[in-house]
Amino acid sequence: MSGLTGIFDIGKLSLLASQRALQVVSQNLANANTPGYSRQEVVLEQTAPSGANGFQTGTGVTIAQVRRLVNSFLESQITVSQQDLGWLQAQADSYVRLEGIFSDSNDQGISKQLSEFFNALRNVAGNPQGQTERTVLLAQATALTSQFNQTAADLIQARKDLNTQVLQTITEVNTLAAQVAVLNGKVAAAETSGQAANDLRDQRGQLLNELAKRIDIHTFEDPSGQVQVFVGRGNILVERAGTIPLAGTPSADNSGFLSVTHRGADITSLIGGGSLGGLLTLRDGTIPDIQDRLDTLAASLINEVNQVHASGYALDGTTGNALFAPLTVNASAPSANTGAATVGSGAITANSLLTTHDYEIRFSSATAYSIVNATTGATIKGNYTGTAITAPSAGAPLNIVTGTNDTLAVTVDGTASGVITLTGTASPGQAYSSGADLATEIQAKINADAALVATGKSVTVVYGTTTTRFVITSNSTASTSAVNVTGGNARAALGLAAGIGTAASGTYGSPQTFNLDGISVAVSGTVAADDVFTVNARAGAAEHIAVALTDARKVAASATQAGLPGDNSTALALIALQSTAVSTLNGATLNGYYAATAAAVGSAAQANTQDLSAQEVVRNQLDSQRGETSGVSIDEELTNMIQFQRAYQAAAKLIVTADELFQVLLDIKR
Repeated sequence: MSGLTGIFDIGKLSLLASQRALQVVSQNLANANTPGYSRQEVVLEQTAPSGANGFQTGTGVTIAQVRRLVNSFLESQITVSQQDLGWLQAQADSYVRLEGIFSDSNDQGISKQLSEFFNALRNVAGNPQGQTERTVLLAQATALTSQFNQTAADLIQARKDLNTQVLQTITEVNTLAAQVAVLNGKVAAAETSGQAANDLRDQRGQLLNELAKRIDIHTFEDPSGQVQVFVGRGNILVERAGTIPLAGTPSADNSGFLSVTHRGADITSLIGGGSLGGLLTLRDGTIPDIQDRLDTLAASLINEVNQVHASGYALDGTTGNALFAPLTVNASAPSANTGAATVGSGAITANSLLTTHDYEIRFSSATAYSIVNATTGATIKGNYTGTAITAPSAGAPLNIVTGTNDTLAVTVDGTASGVITLTGTASPGQAYSSGADLATEIQAKINADAALVATGKSVTVVYGTTTTRFVITSNSTASTSAVNVTGGNARAALGLAAGIGTAASGTYGSPQTFNLDGISVAVSGTVAADDVFTVNARAGAAEHIAVALTDARKVAASATQAGLPGDNSTALALIALQSTAVSTLNGATLNGYYAATAAAVGSAAQANTQDLSAQEVVRNQLDSQRGETSGVSIDEELTNMIQFQRAYQAAAKLIVTADELFQVLLDIKR
C-alpha cells in the first residue's frame, strides 16, 4: 500500500509544481510589456527520498523558489543612466527657450539695436547741428535700452520658471520616496514570512529608477530586503519603511530662490544629477552666468558712452551730460555674516576706474579689514578720492595761481613726499580748461617727487568727467597700498581737502567709507571676524539701463564749446566705440562680446542635444541588455507553457493510473 500511496503523493506534488509553474508562466506572459518587470522562473528540486528494505526511493518534486532574473550590476548602471537622462532632459527645454532669447530673429535683437544706435550716431556726426538727427538718436538709444530690458526680463522669468520646477521636482522626489518606503515594508513582511516578493521588488526598482531620474541617489539593501536611499552625499531619504523628506527653502543669498534642504541643512550644492540637479545648474549657474555677461555688456556700454558723451558739448552749450542713466553700485552682506554691520548702497566715484569686477571687503577681526578684487584675487590699489568740484571748461577754467593754490603734499604706500608744486602762474593763474589735463599735471608732478622716486612709489591720477572729482591711486597692489593727501594749498581748489583715503588693508572704525576702483561704499556698525561685504557696479545693469536725456538739444557732438554747432569730434569719438576693444569686456568690442555670448548659449544648447542623444543611445543599449536577462520572451514562455502543461497532464495520468491499481487491489479483496 505504501507504494501506491507514494505514487499518489508524487503525482500530487507534480500537479502542484506544474500548476505553480504555469502560474509563473502566465505572470510572465501577462507582463511581457510591463516596464520594469523582471522575468520569473520556477526552480524545481526533488524532495527528500525515503528509505525502506535497504534502498531509497524518490518522493516527488517541490518548488525551491520562484526566482527573479535580474543582473544587479546592470540594474545599477540603469539607475545611473536615469540620473544622467533626467539631468539632460531637464535642461533641454530650457536651452530651447534660451536660444529663443538670443536668436536675434527678425532683426530685433541686441546686436541689431547696437548697430542701429551707432548708425544714428553717424547721422548726428554727419549733421552735428541737426535737431532731427539727435531726436532719432534718442529714439534709437531707447530702443536699444528696451531690448536690453526685455532680454534681462526674459532671463529673470526663465529663472523663476525653473524655480517653480525645482519645487515640483522636490515634491515628486518626496512622493516617490514615500512609495519606496511603503514597498520596503511590504517586501520585508513578505520575505520574513518566507514568500518571494518578486513583484514588489520590481515595483520598487521601477520607483527607484523614477526617483533617480529626478535626483542622484545611492542605495543600500539591508538583510531584511529593505532599501535605504541616500541623496546629496550621504543624506538619507528613505530609511526602511520611513522617509526624511526634502524641502524647498527660500534663500536670502540667492534672490529668494529655493534651496534644497534636508533636516534644515542646505544640500543644494550636493545635488549632482537627475532633473533636480539639471534644473539647479541652469537656475543657479547657466542663466546667472548669461545674466552676468549681459550686465557686463550693458555696464560697459553705459560707462564707455557716458564718459565720452560727458566730455562733449551739447547744442545748448552744456557739458557733463550723461546719455544713459548712470550705473549703480550693488553692495550686500551675505547671511553668513555674524556681525551687526550693514553696508550702504554706494556710489560711482570715477567711471574711468570701473572694472565691472566683484569686490569683497573682508574682516579678519572686528577692527581689521582688507579689500580684495574677488574676480582676480588681488588686493585693490590704495587711493585717495576727492570731492566733486566745478568741472573745468574753456568758459570757467580752474586757475592754478603760483603761491596761492599750487602745492600738494602726499603720502604713497607709507612714503611722504616733499612739497609738490603744480605748474601755475601769477594771478589770474595758469588756466586749466580740462579736468583730464589737470589730472595729467598732478600725476606728473607727484611721480617726479624725489622722495617717492627714491622708494619706487608712483601714482595714477584720473578725473571723472561724470563725477567731476580727482582720484589719486597708488600703482602698488601690495596689502600696504595706500594714498593720502596730507597738505598743500591746492587741496581745496582740487577737491582734495575733504576727500577719503582708502588703503588696501587697514583698521576699521564705524562708520567708514571705502573707495575701490571707482566705487564708494560705506560700512557702519559692529563687524565680526570673517564677515564679508560684496560690491560691484554691474549687477542689474541690463535690467535697469535707460536713456537719461529727454531733451535732444542735450546730445553732445562737439568736443569744445567754441566748436558749436558744427564740430562733430565727440560724435566721432562715440562712433569709434563700436570698434574699440573694451577692457571691461576682456578686450572684445561691444558687438563682439554680445556675439560671443549668444554663440556660447547656442553651443551649450547644441552640446546638450548631443549629450542627450548619446545618453538615450546608452540607455537603449542598457535596456536591450536588461531584456536579455530580465525581459520576457513570448516564444520561450509558450514553450515553457507547453512543457509544464505536458507535465501537469502526465502527473494527472499518474494519479489516474495509481487509482486504477488501487481499484484492482480492492477487487482482489472482494
